[in-house]
Amino acid sequence: MNLRTAALTLLLVTSAARAEAPANVAVADSYGLAKEQAVEVCKPRGEHEYLARLVCPNSEHPAFDRRGSFGERTPLPDDLSEDASNRLVEDMMGYKALRAGETDYHIVDGYDVVCGETTTRVYLDMYHCDAPRPARAPAGFSIIN
Repeated sequence: MNLRTAALTLLLVTSAARAEAPANVAVADSYGLAKEQAVEVCKPRGEHEYLARLVCPNSEHPAFDRRGSFGERTPLPDDLSEDASNRLVEDMMGYKALRAGETDYHIVDGYDVVCGETTTRVYLDMYHCDAPRPARAPAGFSIIN
């Protein structure tokens, strides 16, 4: 087992020990590594600023490349008409703050983040201009705050 695998295993074990997750939530921390847990930033500039603050395990800054939009953070309800779905998605693209309890249907961007020979897909939600600057990094990275 290499050092990175050991560190990730330890992270998973300690995360599971800290709190019991409900049955429908993965125990592993997938912050930034799953579109449902996308990093919340403000506009494309916020995406680039966040990615520029990431640090690879070898202490170097990664290269990154936008791979596109990956759909809604939360799947749209099945019972919506096409017009209602389009209106909901359009409304979510306005950079306005979500109301308490409002479901996040923002479109999520994916970036390939490259550290040496390793490429990791990191997901970002650029519609959270009311959120503080993210201070967390996805597993396997650290961040400059």
